[in-house]
Amino acid sequence: MTWDYAKHNAKKQAKSDTIWRLERFINYGFPVTKLKRSELKKKLANLSIPEDRRAFLSLLIWKKKKF
Repeated sequence: MTWDYAKHNAKKQAKSDTIWRLERFINYGFPVTKLKRSELKKKLANLSIPEDRRAFLSLLIWKKKKF
């Protein structure tokens, strides 16, 4: 996950910016721990992720299609 950041800088960035952290986890692989559904609900509209992933996540979160 941190090939373009030094490891200590990536940890600082992840703690301070939840959108950045969610985008990284969704685009490059999920962490060992699960993501919080409430956090993902709040930030999903603001994430820069592919539309197919956004549709899949909205299907999981709200259990309905968003097309």
